Amino acid sequence: MKSTVLALCCCVSPALADEAVVGIFGAVDRLDPLTVAGVVVLRPEGVPVISALGPDQTLAPGDTLAIRARVTPQGVTALRLLEVYPIAGPISASADGEARVMGTPVHLPSNSDFKAGDWVAFSGFWSGTKVITTATRRIEGGGIAQLTGTLTLEDAAPLPRIGESAASGVQIPEGDFDDHVWTLTGTPTDTGLRAFLTARGLFGGDVDLEVWEGYASGPVASETWRVFGTGVYGYDRERDMPQAGSAVRVCAAAGRVLRRAPGEGAAWAALGCDQ
Repeated sequence: MKSTVLALCCCVSPALADEAVVGIFGAVDRLDPLTVAGVVVLRPEGVPVISALGPDQTLAPGDTLAIRARVTPQGVTALRLLEVYPIAGPISASADGEARVMGTPVHLPSNSDFKAGDWVAFSGFWSGTKVITTATRRIEGGGIAQLTGTLTLEDAAPLPRIGESAASGVQIPEGDFDDHVWTLTGTPTDTGLRAFLTARGLFGGDVDLEVWEGYASGPVASETWRVFGTGVYGYDRERDMPQAGSAVRVCAAAGRVLRRAPGEGAAWAALGCDQ
């Protein structure tokens, strides 16, 4: 994913009274130093990569990560690294640079040789109901399928969806789904997923400030737009909104895009939100 944000390593004032816990979601820009969504992240020994593909996964450029981290005078230090796959499962069809996985269209990189029947874990971002791929991992021997994104439930549809994939086995909460990111794990079908495991959220708990990469929607309501697949909303006059379908990097708290620092701003600067 192209980004206009430069990799940033900020020095945080030693006067920071409360070390903020932050969340970072985005693609790996560099491995040394580990840079995700433009933020240099210190990775202490003993902090593994959590992945649906199993332990001991090595990171690669383009992998999408959700990082829980603490901002200290030394920098942004990872507490938890989660590898995020918007979609992982068998390809049912492939043509003209696009695949179908569990009913959802997925962009295929130009150098890929995947074909129908291959099982693939796709890193990337949602743009509407399509996944824009930033990295791929072949899943040898098939196995468990996964969807990660925001769940929608339309009046005419019998099942909730992530992208264009119908999700069965998901208990609908009272009052409908919230704006959190959901991860569904289960058995794939041609048009969706039979889920046997669900998880809400990406950062392992509440955080004080978040950075999100993704793609912007058009207006979804008066002066409102969203980052597809994240549950994060921006509130701007229409002329100030990002162009629909454009790649964005936003700083947010509690699901809302922020334009200025909350509080004293040390975490804001450490995450490059002042750029």
